[in-house]
Amino acid sequence: MTARGEAERIAEELAPGVWPTADAAALSDSAQRVRALAERVAGLAEAVASVTDSYATGDSTAGGFHDAVVDGLGQIARADLPGAAERLRALGTSLDAYARTVIDTQQQMSVVALIADRDIRRAEVNAAIGDDTWRVEAASTGRMALTAAGDDHTERSGEAGQSAAAPAATSGMMPMMPLGALGAAGAMTAGLGGLAGARARVDRDGIGANDLTWLRGRAERLQTTVPASIAGWFRTAVGVGIGPRGARVVVVGTNDPQPYQRVGVELADDEALTANGRAPELAILDHMVHAGVTPRAIAAATPMEPATISALQADDVVIVAPRM
Repeated sequence: MTARGEAERIAEELAPGVWPTADAAALSDSAQRVRALAERVAGLAEAVASVTDSYATGDSTAGGFHDAVVDGLGQIARADLPGAAERLRALGTSLDAYARTVIDTQQQMSVVALIADRDIRRAEVNAAIGDDTWRVEAASTGRMALTAAGDDHTERSGEAGQSAAAPAATSGMMPMMPLGALGAAGAMTAGLGGLAGARARVDRDGIGANDLTWLRGRAERLQTTVPASIAGWFRTAVGVGIGPRGARVVVVGTNDPQPYQRVGVELADDEALTANGRAPELAILDHMVHAGVTPRAIAAATPMEPATISALQADDVVIVAPRM
């Protein structure tokens, strides 16, 4: 079984019916066919307009036949062929958008399912020695994340169909959420809020010593919320940056492959969650740059790799190291 097939199997066991069943390849093929038809209709519209003009202005065909031809061409022209061509083009765009939504959803659900399966297997080891708690929580977390992903996919599917007639839904076709859905802001939307709870503005020079003290404390508190079963390898970090309008932006990063909020890890309402498989500090940096936020400082409660430190220094980011 392929990795995708295994992920679908796991997802179906944890949250039956949420895996998108639409055929993305068939949707893309349909989009190409619809666009080709649109061009043919547009060409027909031009041909009708040309012939109509020719008959309407010609004198050699004057008479009953001429009048009948002109009337027939006029009826065809009134069918709004150019408008039909535009609607077909819009339908092609909609089909393509929906196909991309299905592919994105399946990829992101695959990550969630495989993470959940990994956590369940690790929890089974604990269960073997008498602690079944983590196995139950791992399954519950995976189920919640997949369900949230399904809800988001439904919304995105609707958006894909707004420009034209929506493609027919298939059984189990539920949409996707950027996997940080469990209590966190979306991965592409930075959480706005001030350090230590104050929504303040700062000057262009950076942040103050008190802010750095708060940032270190926040990183330490965050790491303490990591469940003991994964604390040996699961890392977190917290970064603060300045948005385009001068607002403070706080982003939490983890070393998961996707922004997946694990059970027990606590985030504030104004904090965004991000992850991309890299060190959490680098995930924060990537997130801020993509969102148009200027990164100012990043803190972690566990030691950073030398390569990570070098990358942060290259971007002129203040590094708040853990206490010794």
